[in-house]
Amino acid sequence: MKPIAGPREERNAFDKDARALRALASGDIGALGELYDRYAVSLLRFVRRSSSREDAEDVVQTTFLRVAATAGRFDPTRATARSWIFGIATHVLRERRRAWARLASAMGRLLSETQSSASPGGTVAAGASVDMGRALDRLSDAKRMAFVLVEVEGFTGEEAAAMLGVPLGTVWTRLHHARRELRDLLGEKVGT
Repeated sequence: MKPIAGPREERNAFDKDARALRALASGDIGALGELYDRYAVSLLRFVRRSSSREDAEDVVQTTFLRVAATAGRFDPTRATARSWIFGIATHVLRERRRAWARLASAMGRLLSETQSSASPGGTVAAGASVDMGRALDRLSDAKRMAFVLVEVEGFTGEEAAAMLGVPLGTVWTRLHHARRELRDLLGEKVGT
């Protein structure tokens, strides 16, 4: 069993963390390794309990990338490094949940379009289920990226074109084909 830290040990850890974050903010990437070594295991445990186990390592990596990018914003008078890092992880988790909700919404719109064209009443047979992840996986990378950026993440076509480094017309073409392919794939799954 781990001994309980006394006030001196807590203060030393607090000071070490604050120094590491200051060093990281000034460009010392080795300081990120220190923080990672100190907090990655407990952060991974927290994330696994708070989200799907499959995404946990990605969330932890994203969290530490954000720690590196925002270390200069750490204020030791407002939080400990541990609570600040865990706070960043909770933001990453929320962002991922919102992104999945937007994805589900976009896929739901596609599904309802497929359903309304598949049957006169616009309904699907009872028990029909759609695996959105598999449908997206069957798209080419280019089409999937365009679809996710515009339909899920809410970027404009112009923003997506800039991010992807392609002309705007290419984004709209990829998006059109992605929607059509997804409708076809979802139609197959709902029995059309």
